Amino acid sequence: MIKHYKRRKALLSLLLVTFLMLSLAGCQSRGNEIKTSSNQSSGTKIVTDLLGNQVTIKANVEKIAVVPIPWATIVYAVDGSGEKIVGMHPSAMKAYEKNILKAMAPEMANINSTFVDNNFNVNYEEVAKLKPDLVVIWDYQPEVGKKLAEIGIPSVAIKYGTLEDVQKGIELVGEILNQQERATALIQYQQDTNSYLKSKESSLTSRDKPKTLYLRDEQLQVATGESVNKIMIDTAGGVNVANEVTGDNWKKVTMEQVIAWNPEVIILSNFSEILPEDLYENKYSGQDWSTIEAVKNKRVYKAPMGIYRWDAPCVETPLMMKWLGKDWLYPISAVCLWEKTIRTCFLPLVLLE
Repeated sequence: MIKHYKRRKALLSLLLVTFLMLSLAGCQSRGNEIKTSSNQSSGTKIVTDLLGNQVTIKANVEKIAVVPIPWATIVYAVDGSGEKIVGMHPSAMKAYEKNILKAMAPEMANINSTFVDNNFNVNYEEVAKLKPDLVVIWDYQPEVGKKLAEIGIPSVAIKYGTLEDVQKGIELVGEILNQQERATALIQYQQDTNSYLKSKESSLTSRDKPKTLYLRDEQLQVATGESVNKIMIDTAGGVNVANEVTGDNWKKVTMEQVIAWNPEVIILSNFSEILPEDLYENKYSGQDWSTIEAVKNKRVYKAPMGIYRWDAPCVETPLMMKWLGKDWLYPISAVCLWEKTIRTCFLPLVLLE
């Protein structure tokens, strides 16, 4: 049963991600071209990162190392290939090993994933061996940027926190890789999805929004009121039961607190191997899920994985929000919606190929 469940989810992810990637070809004429300060005679240009730092980089970046976890797949989506990525986070590689990107981008199989550890600490000797033209780092890593500069490697900082941060980061990657049109198409798709879901908000005024728990793992780490997952839930028409939990994106809570919240819907993160059956069958010692409404009504769902985990803000975030919304925003027509998306958008694009 579990194997069938995983195969079905993998097929859906493949169809949706392929649809998203193919859609770029039809959307690239939308939006305005991003302006870049360049010096053709020296072969360089200046880009401005998300902290406002002006960074001089090669006009044509050929090798890029990526510290933040989801951003290797963002580079892949914006560039249409993984050939320029020489380094990525070990968690990103772990996801790559078990998702459809392994088949879509076999060139990424041998990318270095040891130049940075799971806590985002950079090994400068190892990154120097990769000879990257550029390293992407987090906004809270100014010391990393300074040390990279000392060994002659420029870096750009990106932010994590809001959907707008993701879109600005996609724009920056497009500017770096001279792929402004592809970046604009990805951003437009995110904005169009947000607008569509917001237009449906009025349909929720006559009934309660479902109380939703976003569970990271079996240790009862939950998405807090400060997490991007909370934003996804809100946009899709639900309400995060852990809104009052603050201090980080994820926080550990007690089973007693979960029982008090009594969520109607539970989303299980793809950062863990936990499955709906684990809660339905009460597999975890010291945790009793039998009284929880979401468990009793079989409304526990595993977050999908396409080219990356949909939990994290990435190019697939619009698909994640539509996937969330299909359960409570338009439950009656959910199947028809996905079938229509694939039939009217995905299949015609494939035939055109």
